[in-house]
Amino acid sequence: MKKVIMICALVVATVVHVQAQRQGDREINPEKMAERMTQRMDEKLDLTEEQEKQINALFLEQANSRKESQKENREEMKAAREAHQQKLEAILTPEQKEKWEAEQKEGRSQMRKKRGGRQGGGE
Repeated sequence: MKKVIMICALVVATVVHVQAQRQGDREINPEKMAERMTQRMDEKLDLTEEQEKQINALFLEQANSRKESQKENREEMKAAREAHQQKLEAILTPEQKEKWEAEQKEGRSQMRKKRGGRQGGGE
């Protein structure tokens, strides 16, 4: 279960990173990044207004701490991603979690196709 949570959190972070690169922004605004991710989840999962607020705040918190976290060691970053994923899962309903996990799996598949099947990262 920890591996699944870690993978999902990593995918979320990767999707945010890829979105930033697609926009051509070297330094993307954390508020915009959080809003985009929240919108994407809302489109796919039909979030309530309260869920949108909570998830946007969560993504904003993650975006603001990302630069600082990148300077920390890899283990600390893993712990932060796991904590983020656990908080996210606590907000979503079981049905929404299932749909979100399927979306993340599809996103990973799409990214692998775009990269030509090669794996990124050093892990």
